[in-house]
Amino acid sequence: MKKLKVIFSLFILLIITFMIIFSCYIKNAYTNVPFEELYFYLLNGVTNSDTNVFMHAIIQCSKYILILYLFLCIIFYDITFGKIKFKYYPIKIINKHRKILIIFLFIFSVFFALYNLNYFNYVQNSSNNSNFIELNYVNPKTTKIEFETKKNLIFIVSESLETSFFTKKQGGYWDYDVTPELYKLLNEKDSITFYNDDNIAHGMKMITGASYTTASVFANTSGLPFKIPIDGNSYHSKDFMNGAYTLGDLLYDNGYKNELISSATTSFGGIKEYFTKHGKFNIIDVENVTNYDSEIKKGDYGEWGLNDNYLFKIAKKRLENLSSNSQPFNLTLIGIDAHFPNGLLGDYSLDKYNTQYENVYATESKLIYNFISWVKKQDFYKDTTIVIVGDHISMQREYFNSRGIYDRYVYNCIINSYINTDNYSSREFSALDTYPTTVSAIGGKIEDNKLGLGVNLFSNEKTMLELYSYDYIDNELLKKSEFYDRKIIDDKYIDDKIKKLNKKEIVKN
Repeated sequence: MKKLKVIFSLFILLIITFMIIFSCYIKNAYTNVPFEELYFYLLNGVTNSDTNVFMHAIIQCSKYILILYLFLCIIFYDITFGKIKFKYYPIKIINKHRKILIIFLFIFSVFFALYNLNYFNYVQNSSNNSNFIELNYVNPKTTKIEFETKKNLIFIVSESLETSFFTKKQGGYWDYDVTPELYKLLNEKDSITFYNDDNIAHGMKMITGASYTTASVFANTSGLPFKIPIDGNSYHSKDFMNGAYTLGDLLYDNGYKNELISSATTSFGGIKEYFTKHGKFNIIDVENVTNYDSEIKKGDYGEWGLNDNYLFKIAKKRLENLSSNSQPFNLTLIGIDAHFPNGLLGDYSLDKYNTQYENVYATESKLIYNFISWVKKQDFYKDTTIVIVGDHISMQREYFNSRGIYDRYVYNCIINSYINTDNYSSREFSALDTYPTTVSAIGGKIEDNKLGLGVNLFSNEKTMLELYSYDYIDNELLKKSEFYDRKIIDDKYIDDKIKKLNKKEIVKN
Protein backbone atom coordinates (compact mmCIF):
# COMPACT_ATOMS: atom_id res chain seq x y z
CA MET A 1 0.00 0.00 0.00
CA LYS A 2 2.81 2.36 0.92
CA LYS A 3 4.48 1.66 -2.42
CA LEU A 4 1.25 2.48 -4.30
CA LYS A 5 0.95 5.76 -2.39
CA VAL A 6 4.50 6.68 -3.36
CA ILE A 7 3.82 5.81 -7.03
CA PHE A 8 0.64 7.87 -6.97
CA SER A 9 2.49 10.83 -5.42
CA LEU A 10 5.23 10.60 -8.04
CA PHE A 11 2.53 10.59 -10.73
CA ILE A 12 0.97 13.73 -9.25
CA LEU A 13 4.41 15.38 -9.23
CA LEU A 14 4.72 14.50 -12.92
CA ILE A 15 1.34 16.12 -13.67
CA ILE A 16 2.45 19.20 -11.72
CA THR A 17 5.64 19.33 -13.77
CA PHE A 18 3.76 19.07 -17.06
CA MET A 19 1.28 21.79 -16.10
CA ILE A 20 4.01 24.23 -15.07
CA ILE A 21 6.37 23.63 -18.02
CA PHE A 22 3.77 23.34 -20.77
CA SER A 23 1.85 26.40 -19.62
CA CYS A 24 5.13 28.37 -19.63
CA TYR A 25 5.83 27.08 -23.15
CA ILE A 26 2.35 28.07 -24.39
CA LYS A 27 2.62 31.51 -22.78
CA ASN A 28 5.93 32.05 -24.56
CA ALA A 29 4.91 30.56 -27.93
CA TYR A 30 1.44 32.12 -28.07
CA THR A 31 1.90 35.42 -26.26
CA ASN A 32 -1.32 37.38 -25.67
CA VAL A 33 -3.44 34.81 -27.50
CA PRO A 34 -6.86 34.70 -25.76
CA PHE A 35 -7.81 31.56 -23.85
CA GLU A 36 -10.73 30.72 -26.14
CA GLU A 37 -8.46 30.85 -29.20
CA LEU A 38 -5.85 28.64 -27.54
CA TYR A 39 -8.62 26.25 -26.58
CA PHE A 40 -9.92 26.08 -30.15
CA TYR A 41 -6.52 25.84 -31.82
CA LEU A 42 -4.88 23.28 -29.54
CA LEU A 43 -7.91 20.98 -29.27
CA ASN A 44 -9.38 21.42 -32.72
CA GLY A 45 -7.08 23.16 -35.15
CA VAL A 46 -7.97 23.58 -38.78
CA THR A 47 -5.81 20.59 -39.69
CA ASN A 48 -5.01 17.26 -38.15
CA SER A 49 -1.58 18.59 -37.24
CA ASP A 50 -2.24 18.50 -33.52
CA THR A 51 0.16 15.56 -33.12
CA ASN A 52 2.93 17.56 -34.80
CA VAL A 53 2.31 20.57 -32.61
CA PHE A 54 2.27 18.38 -29.50
CA MET A 55 5.52 16.60 -30.45
CA HIS A 56 7.20 19.95 -31.14
CA ALA A 57 6.16 21.12 -27.67
CA ILE A 58 7.46 17.88 -26.09
CA ILE A 59 10.85 18.32 -27.78
CA GLN A 60 11.09 21.98 -26.76
CA CYS A 61 10.08 21.25 -23.16
CA SER A 62 11.71 17.86 -22.53
CA LYS A 63 14.86 19.04 -20.76
CA TYR A 64 12.91 21.45 -18.55
CA ILE A 65 10.42 18.72 -17.68
CA LEU A 66 13.24 16.37 -16.71
CA ILE A 67 15.03 18.95 -14.58
CA LEU A 68 11.93 20.12 -12.72
CA TYR A 69 10.59 16.59 -12.18
CA LEU A 70 13.89 15.30 -10.79
CA PHE A 71 14.12 18.34 -8.54
CA LEU A 72 10.62 17.73 -7.13
CA CYS A 73 11.31 14.03 -6.64
CA ILE A 74 14.54 14.75 -4.77
CA ILE A 75 12.79 17.35 -2.62
CA PHE A 76 9.98 15.03 -1.53
CA TYR A 77 11.53 11.54 -1.63
CA ASP A 78 14.73 9.58 -1.28
CA ILE A 79 15.97 8.88 -4.81
CA THR A 80 18.48 6.10 -5.48
CA PHE A 81 20.48 5.59 -8.70
CA GLY A 82 22.58 2.49 -8.10
CA LYS A 83 24.97 3.41 -5.30
CA ILE A 84 24.07 7.09 -5.54
CA LYS A 85 21.36 8.08 -3.08
CA PHE A 86 19.73 11.49 -2.91
CA LYS A 87 18.20 12.43 0.39
CA TYR A 88 17.55 16.09 0.56
CA TYR A 89 15.15 17.69 3.01
CA PRO A 90 16.06 21.37 3.28
CA ILE A 91 13.61 21.69 6.16
CA LYS A 92 11.98 18.98 8.26
CA ILE A 93 8.49 20.26 7.54
CA ILE A 94 8.70 18.89 3.97
CA ASN A 95 9.15 15.34 5.25
CA LYS A 96 6.56 15.77 7.96
CA HIS A 97 3.83 17.33 5.80
CA ARG A 98 4.63 15.81 2.42
CA LYS A 99 1.01 15.03 1.40
CA ILE A 100 -0.29 18.48 2.27
CA LEU A 101 2.58 20.17 0.44
CA ILE A 102 2.03 18.06 -2.70
CA ILE A 103 -1.67 18.94 -2.65
CA PHE A 104 -0.80 22.61 -2.20
CA LEU A 105 1.73 22.42 -5.05
CA PHE A 106 -0.86 20.75 -7.29
CA ILE A 107 -3.41 23.51 -6.60
CA PHE A 108 -0.74 26.13 -7.22
CA SER A 109 0.25 24.52 -10.54
CA VAL A 110 -3.39 24.49 -11.70
CA PHE A 111 -3.74 28.23 -10.99
CA PHE A 112 -0.31 28.89 -12.50
CA ALA A 113 -1.28 27.07 -15.70
CA LEU A 114 -4.63 28.84 -15.95
CA TYR A 115 -2.88 32.18 -15.50
CA ASN A 116 -0.40 31.41 -18.28
CA LEU A 117 -3.26 30.34 -20.56
CA ASN A 118 -5.02 33.68 -19.98
CA TYR A 119 -7.99 31.87 -18.47
CA PHE A 120 -8.61 34.48 -15.78
CA ASN A 121 -8.67 37.21 -18.43
CA TYR A 122 -11.22 35.11 -20.30
CA VAL A 123 -13.42 34.83 -17.18
CA GLN A 124 -13.16 38.57 -16.58
CA ASN A 125 -13.95 39.44 -20.21
CA SER A 126 -16.86 36.99 -20.27
CA SER A 127 -18.52 38.86 -17.43
CA ASN A 128 -18.18 42.21 -19.23
CA ASN A 129 -20.51 42.83 -22.14
CA SER A 130 -19.24 45.13 -24.89
CA ASN A 131 -21.48 46.88 -27.41
CA PHE A 132 -18.54 47.68 -29.71
CA ILE A 133 -19.58 45.18 -32.39
CA GLU A 134 -23.24 46.18 -32.18
CA LEU A 135 -22.46 49.90 -32.54
CA ASN A 136 -20.06 49.47 -35.48
CA TYR A 137 -21.60 46.53 -37.34
CA VAL A 138 -22.99 47.14 -40.83
CA ASN A 139 -25.18 44.26 -41.98
CA PRO A 140 -24.00 43.20 -45.47
CA LYS A 141 -27.35 41.56 -46.17
CA THR A 142 -29.24 44.85 -45.91
CA THR A 143 -26.51 47.03 -47.42
CA LYS A 144 -27.04 48.21 -50.97
CA ILE A 145 -24.42 46.56 -53.19
CA GLU A 146 -24.52 47.00 -56.96
CA PHE A 147 -22.16 45.15 -59.29
CA GLU A 148 -20.93 47.38 -62.10
CA THR A 149 -19.24 44.26 -63.42
CA LYS A 150 -18.81 40.74 -62.05
CA LYS A 151 -15.17 39.82 -62.30
CA ASN A 152 -14.15 36.29 -61.44
CA LEU A 153 -12.35 35.93 -58.13
CA ILE A 154 -9.39 33.79 -57.13
CA PHE A 155 -9.05 34.17 -53.38
CA ILE A 156 -5.83 32.69 -51.94
CA VAL A 157 -5.42 32.27 -48.18
CA SER A 158 -1.86 31.14 -47.49
CA GLU A 159 -0.83 29.72 -44.12
CA SER A 160 1.29 32.08 -41.97
CA LEU A 161 2.20 34.27 -44.93
CA GLU A 162 3.93 37.34 -43.52
CA THR A 163 6.39 39.94 -44.75
CA SER A 164 9.19 39.40 -42.23
CA PHE A 165 11.27 37.45 -44.78
CA PHE A 166 11.55 40.50 -47.04
CA THR A 167 15.04 41.96 -47.02
CA LYS A 168 15.83 44.99 -44.89
CA LYS A 169 16.03 47.04 -48.07
CA GLN A 170 12.52 45.87 -48.97
CA GLY A 171 11.22 46.80 -45.51
CA GLY A 172 11.57 43.39 -43.87
CA TYR A 173 14.16 41.93 -41.53
CA TRP A 174 16.37 39.54 -43.54
CA ASP A 175 19.87 40.26 -44.83
CA TYR A 176 19.22 38.16 -47.94
CA ASP A 177 16.24 37.54 -50.21
CA VAL A 178 14.12 34.59 -49.06
CA THR A 179 10.80 35.46 -50.75
CA PRO A 180 11.74 37.53 -53.83
CA GLU A 181 8.66 36.45 -55.80
CA LEU A 182 6.21 37.65 -53.14
CA TYR A 183 7.90 41.04 -53.08
CA LYS A 184 7.96 41.20 -56.87
CA LEU A 185 4.20 40.54 -56.98
CA LEU A 186 3.55 43.62 -54.83
CA ASN A 187 5.38 45.83 -57.31
CA GLU A 188 3.94 44.59 -60.59
CA LYS A 189 1.87 47.08 -62.58
CA ASP A 190 -1.43 45.23 -62.14
CA SER A 191 -0.95 44.73 -58.37
CA ILE A 192 -1.93 46.83 -55.39
CA THR A 193 -1.03 46.30 -51.76
CA PHE A 194 -2.13 48.29 -48.74
CA TYR A 195 0.39 49.18 -46.06
CA ASN A 196 1.18 51.71 -43.33
CA ASP A 197 4.18 53.78 -42.23
CA ASP A 198 5.07 54.15 -45.93
CA ASN A 199 6.70 50.72 -45.64
CA ILE A 200 5.39 48.20 -48.15
CA ALA A 201 6.24 45.35 -45.75
CA HIS A 202 4.00 46.82 -43.03
CA GLY A 203 0.73 45.42 -44.30
CA MET A 204 -2.18 43.84 -42.48
CA LYS A 205 -2.21 43.78 -38.68
CA MET A 206 -3.35 40.63 -36.91
CA ILE A 207 -6.14 41.16 -34.39
CA THR A 208 -8.12 39.10 -31.90
CA GLY A 209 -10.56 36.83 -33.69
CA ALA A 210 -8.29 36.37 -36.72
CA SER A 211 -5.14 34.79 -35.29
CA TYR A 212 -5.52 31.18 -36.43
CA THR A 213 -6.73 29.70 -39.70
CA THR A 214 -10.44 29.14 -39.05
CA ALA A 215 -10.75 32.53 -37.38
CA SER A 216 -8.82 34.30 -40.12
CA VAL A 217 -10.73 32.69 -42.98
CA PHE A 218 -13.97 33.76 -41.29
CA ALA A 219 -12.74 37.31 -40.56
CA ASN A 220 -11.38 37.87 -44.08
CA THR A 221 -14.64 36.77 -45.69
CA SER A 222 -17.23 38.12 -43.23
CA GLY A 223 -15.81 41.35 -41.81
CA LEU A 224 -16.28 39.91 -38.32
CA PRO A 225 -13.97 38.44 -35.68
CA PHE A 226 -14.40 34.75 -34.91
CA LYS A 227 -15.73 34.76 -31.35
CA ILE A 228 -16.46 31.18 -30.43
CA PRO A 229 -18.26 29.73 -27.40
CA ILE A 230 -15.96 28.18 -24.80
CA ASP A 231 -16.81 24.77 -26.23
CA GLY A 232 -15.89 26.06 -29.65
CA ASN A 233 -13.91 22.92 -30.39
CA SER A 234 -17.28 21.22 -30.83
CA TYR A 235 -18.69 24.04 -32.92
CA HIS A 236 -19.63 22.03 -35.99
CA SER A 237 -23.12 23.39 -36.47
CA LYS A 238 -24.74 22.99 -39.89
CA ASP A 239 -25.82 26.60 -39.30
CA PHE A 240 -22.22 27.74 -38.77
CA MET A 241 -22.30 31.44 -37.81
CA ASN A 242 -25.88 31.52 -39.05
CA GLY A 243 -26.33 35.29 -38.73
CA ALA A 244 -23.30 36.27 -40.81
CA TYR A 245 -23.75 37.30 -44.45
CA THR A 246 -20.38 36.55 -45.98
CA LEU A 247 -18.47 36.97 -49.20
CA GLY A 248 -19.60 33.47 -50.23
CA ASP A 249 -23.24 34.33 -49.54
CA LEU A 250 -23.02 37.59 -51.47
CA LEU A 251 -21.36 36.02 -54.50
CA TYR A 252 -23.74 33.06 -54.57
CA ASP A 253 -26.74 35.39 -54.42
CA ASN A 254 -25.27 37.32 -57.35
CA GLY A 255 -24.90 34.30 -59.60
CA TYR A 256 -21.34 33.18 -58.84
CA LYS A 257 -20.16 29.57 -58.76
CA ASN A 258 -18.25 29.09 -55.49
CA GLU A 259 -15.53 26.47 -55.14
CA LEU A 260 -13.01 25.79 -52.36
CA ILE A 261 -9.82 23.75 -52.62
CA SER A 262 -7.99 23.23 -49.34
CA SER A 263 -4.61 21.63 -48.71
CA ALA A 264 -5.77 20.85 -45.17
CA THR A 265 -8.70 18.55 -44.57
CA THR A 266 -11.80 20.70 -44.09
CA SER A 267 -13.38 18.36 -41.54
CA PHE A 268 -11.39 20.13 -38.79
CA GLY A 269 -12.21 23.51 -37.34
CA GLY A 270 -15.62 23.95 -38.94
CA ILE A 271 -14.19 24.94 -42.35
CA LYS A 272 -16.46 22.53 -44.23
CA GLU A 273 -19.55 23.69 -42.35
CA TYR A 274 -18.67 27.34 -42.91
CA PHE A 275 -18.21 27.10 -46.67
CA THR A 276 -21.19 24.80 -47.09
CA LYS A 277 -23.51 27.08 -45.13
CA HIS A 278 -22.23 30.34 -46.60
CA GLY A 279 -22.17 30.24 -50.37
CA LYS A 280 -22.83 26.54 -51.04
CA PHE A 281 -19.24 25.98 -52.09
CA ASN A 282 -18.17 22.90 -53.97
CA ILE A 283 -15.43 21.69 -51.62
CA ILE A 284 -12.33 19.75 -52.67
CA ASP A 285 -9.84 18.41 -50.12
CA VAL A 286 -7.96 15.21 -49.31
CA GLU A 287 -11.21 13.40 -48.50
CA ASN A 288 -12.67 13.64 -51.99
CA VAL A 289 -9.85 14.81 -54.27
CA THR A 290 -9.79 11.53 -56.24
CA ASN A 291 -13.26 12.39 -57.54
CA TYR A 292 -11.64 15.29 -59.39
CA ASP A 293 -8.21 13.86 -60.16
CA SER A 294 -7.81 10.11 -60.58
CA GLU A 295 -4.12 10.59 -61.42
CA ILE A 296 -3.11 12.05 -58.05
CA LYS A 297 0.24 10.66 -56.89
CA LYS A 298 1.61 9.70 -53.50
CA GLY A 299 3.91 12.72 -53.55
CA ASP A 300 0.92 15.04 -53.90
CA TYR A 301 -0.23 14.33 -50.36
CA GLY A 302 1.10 16.26 -47.40
CA GLU A 303 1.37 15.99 -43.67
CA TRP A 304 -2.02 17.65 -43.15
CA GLY A 305 -3.85 16.49 -46.27
CA LEU A 306 -2.54 17.71 -49.63
CA ASN A 307 0.62 19.72 -50.19
CA ASP A 308 0.61 23.21 -51.67
CA ASN A 309 2.47 22.16 -54.81
CA TYR A 310 -0.50 19.96 -55.63
CA LEU A 311 -2.98 22.61 -54.46
CA PHE A 312 -1.92 24.92 -57.28
CA LYS A 313 -1.67 22.03 -59.71
CA ILE A 314 -5.30 20.98 -59.23
CA ALA A 315 -6.35 24.65 -59.05
CA LYS A 316 -5.19 25.02 -62.66
CA LYS A 317 -7.34 22.06 -63.70
CA ARG A 318 -10.36 23.41 -61.87
CA LEU A 319 -9.88 26.89 -63.38
CA GLU A 320 -9.97 25.39 -66.85
CA ASN A 321 -13.30 23.84 -65.91
CA LEU A 322 -14.74 26.89 -64.12
CA SER A 323 -13.73 29.32 -66.86
CA SER A 324 -15.35 27.23 -69.58
CA ASN A 325 -18.78 28.46 -68.45
CA SER A 326 -20.29 31.91 -68.75
CA GLN A 327 -21.11 31.95 -65.02
CA PRO A 328 -18.71 34.09 -62.94
CA PHE A 329 -16.71 32.04 -60.45
CA ASN A 330 -15.02 32.37 -57.08
CA LEU A 331 -12.21 29.88 -56.51
CA THR A 332 -10.93 30.00 -52.93
CA LEU A 333 -7.62 28.26 -52.17
CA ILE A 334 -6.32 27.51 -48.67
CA GLY A 335 -2.61 26.64 -48.47
CA ILE A 336 -1.00 24.90 -45.50
CA ASP A 337 2.72 24.21 -46.14
CA ALA A 338 3.98 26.91 -43.71
CA HIS A 339 1.94 25.54 -40.82
CA PHE A 340 3.36 25.60 -37.29
CA PRO A 341 5.71 24.28 -36.01
CA ASN A 342 8.22 23.90 -38.86
CA GLY A 343 6.25 23.81 -42.08
CA LEU A 344 6.31 21.12 -44.76
CA LEU A 345 9.13 20.29 -47.14
CA GLY A 346 8.45 18.06 -50.15
CA ASP A 347 10.43 16.85 -53.12
CA TYR A 348 9.33 20.09 -54.85
CA SER A 349 10.79 22.29 -52.09
CA LEU A 350 13.86 24.51 -52.33
CA ASP A 351 16.94 23.53 -50.34
CA LYS A 352 18.77 26.82 -50.52
CA TYR A 353 18.84 28.23 -46.99
CA ASN A 354 20.18 27.17 -43.60
CA THR A 355 16.82 26.70 -41.85
CA GLN A 356 13.80 24.63 -42.81
CA TYR A 357 11.49 27.58 -42.21
CA GLU A 358 13.36 29.74 -44.72
CA ASN A 359 13.12 26.98 -47.32
CA VAL A 360 9.40 26.52 -46.62
CA TYR A 361 8.69 30.22 -47.16
CA ALA A 362 10.99 30.42 -50.19
CA THR A 363 9.11 27.50 -51.74
CA GLU A 364 5.69 29.02 -50.97
CA SER A 365 6.82 32.28 -52.55
CA LYS A 366 7.82 30.47 -55.72
CA LEU A 367 4.67 28.32 -55.84
CA ILE A 368 2.35 31.33 -55.52
CA TYR A 369 4.27 33.37 -58.08
CA ASN A 370 4.38 30.57 -60.64
CA PHE A 371 0.65 29.99 -60.22
CA ILE A 372 -0.14 33.70 -60.66
CA SER A 373 2.12 33.82 -63.73
CA TRP A 374 0.17 30.92 -65.23
CA VAL A 375 -3.17 32.60 -64.50
CA LYS A 376 -2.00 35.79 -66.21
CA LYS A 377 -1.43 33.87 -69.43
CA GLN A 378 -4.97 32.49 -69.54
CA ASP A 379 -7.81 34.02 -71.55
CA PHE A 380 -10.00 34.38 -68.44
CA TYR A 381 -7.42 36.54 -66.63
CA LYS A 382 -8.70 39.82 -68.10
CA ASP A 383 -12.02 39.15 -66.32
CA THR A 384 -10.45 37.88 -63.08
CA THR A 385 -9.24 39.50 -59.87
CA ILE A 386 -6.79 37.70 -57.58
CA VAL A 387 -6.64 38.37 -53.83
CA ILE A 388 -3.76 36.94 -51.79
CA VAL A 389 -3.71 37.15 -47.98
CA GLY A 390 -1.82 35.39 -45.23
CA ASP A 391 -4.18 33.90 -42.69
CA HIS A 392 -2.09 35.24 -39.79
CA ILE A 393 1.54 35.79 -38.84
CA SER A 394 3.53 32.64 -38.09
CA MET A 395 2.96 30.97 -34.73
CA GLN A 396 6.66 30.08 -34.66
CA ARG A 397 7.21 33.03 -32.33
CA GLU A 398 10.54 31.94 -30.89
CA TYR A 399 12.01 31.66 -34.40
CA PHE A 400 11.49 35.38 -34.95
CA ASN A 401 12.03 36.55 -31.37
CA SER A 402 15.45 34.92 -31.30
CA ARG A 403 16.33 37.19 -34.22
CA GLY A 404 14.99 40.30 -32.48
CA ILE A 405 11.89 40.45 -34.71
CA TYR A 406 8.71 41.50 -32.92
CA ASP A 407 6.80 43.89 -35.20
CA ARG A 408 5.33 41.60 -37.86
CA TYR A 409 2.65 41.96 -40.54
CA VAL A 410 0.39 39.75 -42.65
CA TYR A 411 0.92 39.70 -46.42
CA ASN A 412 -1.76 41.19 -48.73
CA CYS A 413 -1.89 41.67 -52.48
CA ILE A 414 -4.72 42.36 -54.96
CA ILE A 415 -4.05 41.70 -58.64
CA ASN A 416 -6.06 42.99 -61.63
CA SER A 417 -8.57 44.88 -59.53
CA TYR A 418 -11.60 46.48 -61.17
CA ILE A 419 -10.96 49.65 -59.17
CA ASN A 420 -7.79 51.41 -58.11
CA THR A 421 -6.76 54.04 -55.58
CA ASP A 422 -3.89 56.33 -54.67
CA ASN A 423 -4.79 55.94 -50.99
CA TYR A 424 -2.92 52.66 -50.43
CA SER A 425 -0.12 53.80 -48.11
CA SER A 426 -0.29 54.99 -44.51
CA ARG A 427 -3.27 52.70 -43.95
CA GLU A 428 -3.95 50.71 -40.79
CA PHE A 429 -6.18 47.72 -41.39
CA SER A 430 -6.90 44.12 -40.49
CA ALA A 431 -8.58 40.99 -41.83
CA LEU A 432 -11.94 42.66 -41.11
CA ASP A 433 -11.36 44.99 -44.08
CA THR A 434 -10.66 42.27 -46.66
CA TYR A 435 -14.35 41.49 -47.30
CA PRO A 436 -15.55 44.91 -48.52
CA THR A 437 -12.22 45.56 -50.25
CA THR A 438 -12.54 42.31 -52.22
CA VAL A 439 -16.14 43.11 -53.21
CA SER A 440 -14.98 46.46 -54.54
CA ALA A 441 -12.03 44.87 -56.36
CA ILE A 442 -14.31 42.58 -58.38
CA GLY A 443 -16.75 45.34 -59.35
CA GLY A 444 -19.13 45.75 -56.43
CA LYS A 445 -20.22 49.26 -55.46
CA ILE A 446 -20.95 49.30 -51.71
CA GLU A 447 -23.17 51.89 -50.11
CA ASP A 448 -21.04 53.80 -47.55
CA ASN A 449 -18.12 51.37 -48.25
CA LYS A 450 -18.66 49.30 -45.09
CA LEU A 451 -19.52 45.63 -44.55
CA GLY A 452 -19.50 43.95 -41.14
CA LEU A 453 -16.81 45.77 -39.16
CA GLY A 454 -14.73 46.18 -42.30
CA VAL A 455 -14.10 49.12 -44.59
CA ASN A 456 -13.42 49.17 -48.32
CA LEU A 457 -9.74 50.17 -48.48
CA PHE A 458 -10.20 51.57 -51.99
CA SER A 459 -12.34 54.29 -50.41
CA ASN A 460 -11.32 57.15 -48.13
CA GLU A 461 -13.39 55.80 -45.23
CA LYS A 462 -11.39 55.21 -42.06
CA THR A 463 -10.99 51.63 -40.84
CA MET A 464 -11.63 50.54 -37.26
CA LEU A 465 -7.86 50.62 -36.64
CA GLU A 466 -7.71 54.16 -38.00
CA LEU A 467 -10.61 55.31 -35.83
CA TYR A 468 -9.58 53.55 -32.62
CA SER A 469 -6.34 52.31 -31.16
CA TYR A 470 -5.23 48.73 -31.75
CA ASP A 471 -5.27 47.98 -28.01
CA TYR A 472 -8.78 49.38 -27.59
CA ILE A 473 -10.20 47.26 -30.42
CA ASP A 474 -8.43 44.13 -29.21
CA ASN A 475 -9.74 44.69 -25.69
CA GLU A 476 -13.33 45.23 -26.91
CA LEU A 477 -13.26 42.15 -29.14
CA LEU A 478 -12.12 40.03 -26.20
CA LYS A 479 -15.21 40.95 -24.22
CA LYS A 480 -18.51 39.15 -24.42
CA SER A 481 -20.90 40.51 -27.03
CA GLU A 482 -24.54 39.57 -26.52
CA PHE A 483 -25.27 41.06 -29.93
CA TYR A 484 -22.71 38.76 -31.55
CA ASP A 485 -23.97 35.68 -29.69
CA ARG A 486 -27.58 36.34 -30.64
CA LYS A 487 -27.27 37.83 -34.11
CA ILE A 488 -24.14 36.22 -35.56
CA ILE A 489 -23.67 32.84 -33.87
CA ASP A 490 -27.47 32.46 -33.80
CA ASP A 491 -30.25 32.53 -31.21
CA LYS A 492 -31.04 28.84 -31.66
CA TYR A 493 -27.45 27.67 -31.12
CA ILE A 494 -27.07 29.75 -27.94
CA ASP A 495 -30.48 28.66 -26.61
CA ASP A 496 -29.62 24.99 -27.21
CA LYS A 497 -26.36 25.42 -25.28
CA ILE A 498 -28.16 27.11 -22.39
CA LYS A 499 -30.72 24.28 -22.27
CA LYS A 500 -27.93 21.67 -22.17
CA LEU A 501 -26.15 23.51 -19.36
CA ASN A 502 -29.42 23.78 -17.41
CA LYS A 503 -30.04 20.05 -17.82
CA LYS A 504 -26.56 19.31 -16.44
CA GLU A 505 -27.25 21.50 -13.41
CA ILE A 506 -30.56 19.68 -12.78
CA VAL A 507 -28.81 16.31 -12.98
CA LYS A 508 -26.13 17.51 -10.52
CA ASN A 509 -28.71 18.71 -8.04
